[in-house]
Amino acid sequence: MAFSFKQKVKRLLEKDCDFQVGVRKGRVLDLRPEGYLVFWEAWTDPTSGECHDSVASVYGYEAIITDNNYGALKILKRPLAQPARHDRIRRSERVSAEVARQKFRKQYVLAIQDMLDKGELDPVRDDFCEKIVTIIANGGQRYREYLAALSMREAKRGGTKVQRTEKAQQRAAEFHQGFKCGHTMWNWYCAWKANGDDALFDQYRNCGRYKRYNEATDSFLERQLDMLWDQERPTIQSFVESVQAAIDAENERRERLPVPAAKLQRPGYDYIKGKIKELAPIDHALRRSSRDTAYKDLHTLGMGITTSRVLERVEVDEYTVDLFVLMRETGLFDHLPVSIKQLIGLDGKPCRVTLSGAVDVHTRCFVGLQIVPQGAESPLARTLEMIYMDKSPIADAAGAKFGWPMGGAPEAIVFDRGDKYITDDAYDILSDLGITNLGCPAGKPWLKPFIERVFRTVHTDLLLRFSGRAFSNVVERGENDAAARATLTLEAFLCWLVRWVVDAYHTKKHPALGMSPGRAWEKGCKECPPRSLTTDEMREVFGVRTRRKLTRKGVRVRNIDYQSDATMHMLLNDKVDDLEVLWWDGDIGTISVRAGIGSWMTVPACEKRWIGKSELEMLADLAEEAEVDDSDLAVIDAERRARRDWINAANRESYRLKRLTGLISLPKTGDELEYETQRFMRHSDTAERRHKAVPHRPLMGDLDGEASPDITAKTNQFDVASTPTKSAHDSDEDHTME
Repeated sequence: MAFSFKQKVKRLLEKDCDFQVGVRKGRVLDLRPEGYLVFWEAWTDPTSGECHDSVASVYGYEAIITDNNYGALKILKRPLAQPARHDRIRRSERVSAEVARQKFRKQYVLAIQDMLDKGELDPVRDDFCEKIVTIIANGGQRYREYLAALSMREAKRGGTKVQRTEKAQQRAAEFHQGFKCGHTMWNWYCAWKANGDDALFDQYRNCGRYKRYNEATDSFLERQLDMLWDQERPTIQSFVESVQAAIDAENERRERLPVPAAKLQRPGYDYIKGKIKELAPIDHALRRSSRDTAYKDLHTLGMGITTSRVLERVEVDEYTVDLFVLMRETGLFDHLPVSIKQLIGLDGKPCRVTLSGAVDVHTRCFVGLQIVPQGAESPLARTLEMIYMDKSPIADAAGAKFGWPMGGAPEAIVFDRGDKYITDDAYDILSDLGITNLGCPAGKPWLKPFIERVFRTVHTDLLLRFSGRAFSNVVERGENDAAARATLTLEAFLCWLVRWVVDAYHTKKHPALGMSPGRAWEKGCKECPPRSLTTDEMREVFGVRTRRKLTRKGVRVRNIDYQSDATMHMLLNDKVDDLEVLWWDGDIGTISVRAGIGSWMTVPACEKRWIGKSELEMLADLAEEAEVDDSDLAVIDAERRARRDWINAANRESYRLKRLTGLISLPKTGDELEYETQRFMRHSDTAERRHKAVPHRPLMGDLDGEASPDITAKTNQFDVASTPTKSAHDSDEDHTME
């Protein structure tokens, strides 16, 4: 039989213990099984001002532990502890300088005690004054031994000694020299014998707390500062000059009084600066800078954004790199059509490119990074598609040592409300994918701090290593011509960017994670693997719609035939010959088709070689097949010449045989061609010909009487004009040409 062990509850308080939780003070009356029986004193809520009477209630053990964990529990008095005086300063409240001065005095007191034990000194003040030199020598030697022992104990965890500068060592032993007096030594010793080590603390903590200027000067200074708060973007120096000018004028006015009044003291720069920080630091920051800048510099910070799993929160943004890149057409872009090259801007001129990046907040990994052409209408769709994909083939193509497997279905996307991110297409894509849209206002970079910080790392860790930098302002730029100093082509920049992400950024230890982003991704995937989407789901969201004919070979898209039993039935039974096609470049092994308003059905490729392949893999395979070695070029050239010779020989033999049998069609003369032209135009009915033709007459109209002269003239004119001139050999029938 298994027994369940009850968890032991830690008890932090005992009976008659005085403690404080927040603003409430209480005393433990008794310890009960359900908790502490506490008598709470009357207290006032600082936020609402509501007064609460004293009451006795039970306070649970777990509640006290929770208050202790969050730092809300404060012990005022323990029943078995020695009651402390109200003016006593606890040792934990002492600063390091006070403790060092106390240790210094203690070494001299211990040296005096040794001399008393040995009989070298009498416990009389006059004897202390007489033997002050010996006391100083013994105390100084003892203090030097104490410092030496202290330096030997100051070591790090690995055994390395802490190296302190000479200035720091002098500061640790730099004290007031008023102890070189027998009366001082006598007072130290008597206080130590009476009250112990706490009596050796001096009033060092009160040094510098006196008011440098009188109340009249302070009040006048505050009134002048209140008048200056409304200045736009004021500086500390402007405040100093204004206050000093006002004080000089006030002192002159006081001198001219019938009974001259006391003059005001003239404060300096440091005092006025401290007064500004004391009175209105936020007000001064708001007037010196913009509200957003003041908020960024002064707003308090807490835990910030927290996540618990991979891809719980992804931040997306665009960044125009601070580097000019040569937009030359290199081998990387050979397979692209001319329209895509024009969209990218491959004109050979140097320019700054724009990156669209996506960062996983939980691991700080790049889950999407690509170049956004200036003419791109919806960059969010391509960036989201890249988030779902495994980008290891891109890393392999760039020559990286590590992979780029960071991908999956994000739960929430954060991006600003730029023009390209607030379109209906972007919202439809997020809705189809089931992604929460956490849009933030434009111009608020602190609402998506992780992607902004990563872009700064791109600038400081990658772009600074290449020439062609475009600085942020004209002062930093100077006379540097960034466009003229550009050396990286677009292809080289993309390769170095991918290698930096995979081999430099993902492998460097991140201070906020305690490990590299790559290791954080592996750890997060083990704890909670990210989900993915099927090919059909990806095709429905990121696919391209088009229309294709359904033939006996199936549906042809990008020179690949797709065929299934369903398409065969549609062709043979339903007589469907036109289909709507949904094609996605991420997986060309299958497509989705439908007829009319029916549902989508998946059709695989006829060739097994394309199953599970992407468009980039297809282009790479085709390019590899198109490549030939030098040894194959001679064979290909010989094959081409052999076919050419065969075609020419066959045409010559065919022509010779046709001439022998009279089958050669001889060319026509000019008159014959004109005759054929008139034959081809004979039966055309046009408005021009109807105008030239005679008016309509009945079939038996000639029996009633002779035709009118106009009709006869038109008829003769038409017959003459429409009758072609025939050559001698055209007098035969026309059957030879039909």
